[in-house]
Amino acid sequence: MDGTMKIWSALLCLALTAGCGDQSGGNDSKASTRPLRLQAFGDPAELVAYRELITAFAATAPDVKVEFIPVGRQADHMTKLTTGFAGGDPPDLFLLNFRRYGQFAAKGVLEPLGPKLTERGKYKEADFFEPALEAFRFEGQLICTPQNISSLVVYWNRTLFAAAGLPEPQPNWNWEQFRTAAKALTRDTDGDGKLDQFGLGFEPTLIRFAPFVWQAGGEIVDDLHRPTRFMLDEPAAREAQEFVRSLYAIDKSAPPLIENKSEDHETRFARGALGMILHSRRYTATLRTVSGLEWDVAPLPQHKQAATVLHADAYCMAKSSTQKEAAYRFVEFALSPPGVEIIARSGRTVPALKSVAMSPVFLDPIAPPRSAQVFLDSIAVIRRTPNIATWNEIETRVDPLVEEWYFSVEPPKKPLGEDLNDGAHGLLAEPRS
Repeated sequence: MDGTMKIWSALLCLALTAGCGDQSGGNDSKASTRPLRLQAFGDPAELVAYRELITAFAATAPDVKVEFIPVGRQADHMTKLTTGFAGGDPPDLFLLNFRRYGQFAAKGVLEPLGPKLTERGKYKEADFFEPALEAFRFEGQLICTPQNISSLVVYWNRTLFAAAGLPEPQPNWNWEQFRTAAKALTRDTDGDGKLDQFGLGFEPTLIRFAPFVWQAGGEIVDDLHRPTRFMLDEPAAREAQEFVRSLYAIDKSAPPLIENKSEDHETRFARGALGMILHSRRYTATLRTVSGLEWDVAPLPQHKQAATVLHADAYCMAKSSTQKEAAYRFVEFALSPPGVEIIARSGRTVPALKSVAMSPVFLDPIAPPRSAQVFLDSIAVIRRTPNIATWNEIETRVDPLVEEWYFSVEPPKKPLGEDLNDGAHGLLAEPRS
């Protein structure tokens, strides 16, 4: 573990064992003067939507002042949360991905929002998509209340597909059709002998790799709720590894490491030099600000079965908050149709609230992507990675190993599954005797 990770872990340990201050949530003298603090991360286009939500809430609750704490990077978001808990002064509310909330839930520093909101009568779990709810349950309680239920999809450039003579991706397209498209979209457009247009932007991380393993009939871990080891040395997982790595190592359809480091996939796709990119719904908010780019979305390709991976965020509350009543009111508004519609119009989310997700607000025939229904259809085949307390640290350790495996010039000498089990040593559960 490097120095940064040791410091991060130490802060988290301090935060979650003793440093969280008053857990009663009572209204002390500060409560009457301090605003409700809401922290969220996102690109500039995404953060605009949260500011609009806060403004709309203020019109319904003029007695509540909300202080927005925007964060531009996920890593910085997690660091601010950890140091906030360590100092006994975390934000009252924050948006958190299901893969990252377990470390807080396991130590009991989060207020269980689901039961309280249900008790207040303005929140019904049945109104929301179950896969998003299930991801935020801890010991039978809904700890954080999901805002969205995105999935990994293929964003594709209409102009580049047409120029390559490719048909539009179909709902049931397969690995070979996906691979053919990626190869056809990879070109030297200026004739200088170097590829300057690539077919696929693939971020070599565990969360991006997971759905291909499931599509091949494999598993990422041996037990979703109590994982003891990675299962990536099984035949199906090896087939997925071969396919994903061949797109880069054999076909050269994805940018090499040096290109990947000099320009991220999102920027490359936005300027029209990338045919396809795998991303969640949140990328839509940014793409809607790019003029002249013709793009749409398609489901991930299928193999032995269809599968995609869950990307869901939820509102979480610090148990130590002195602004609980204000926080309940804000979340009730944010997860009501008017509040959900504000975020949905930005393009940032696939609403976890069914009524809005299935309405023209989300399925807008004018605002891109034209094929927004893809996100809703994908819910039927959505799966998730574990949400255990150590999962965020596990991803932090193993993602560099996935990147090294993906970009290695020669076929990796060590199986990926073995590498990842070594990387996660001590963080996965002990096998039952």
